[in-house]
Amino acid sequence: MMKTRLLIILLLGASVAHAQTNFYTNVTNLWWKGYKSNVLNIANARLAINSNDIAGLILKAEYYFEFYEVENISNAYLRVMQVGDTITTTNFAKEWHANKSRERIIWILDDFSENPITAGEIVEGKQKALINEKPLPDAELLEALQKDGYFD
Repeated sequence: MMKTRLLIILLLGASVAHAQTNFYTNVTNLWWKGYKSNVLNIANARLAINSNDIAGLILKAEYYFEFYEVENISNAYLRVMQVGDTITTTNFAKEWHANKSRERIIWILDDFSENPITAGEIVEGKQKALINEKPLPDAELLEALQKDGYFD
């Protein structure tokens, strides 16, 4: 019994280590295949360990946006901006500033404040969120983090 538990713990540890090495590929594939709640679970697990984990914050914000969780979108994206502004690694900083990821978030926040979403739009949006084969919107930020060695 003890050997079985040890084996399970070792296997789980190995799979988590592998997931970190290919974090970008794993989460973008899960999102593409429609396993968006799994992506949210990954985000929540990362944030449980470190509430400033930029990867977890990005994934959580994208999940809220995708599923029209209007009551959570602003705070989630504001947190992404707050933490994202502190990250100065080469690839992330380039994506964050030069490629306008930060500006996209500001546009989203402005649009939500200026054009409130109706109940009908929320229902329709949640249905569309269930469609698979859609790219993860801020995947380039995660790829930049991976290139910077963030997940090592």
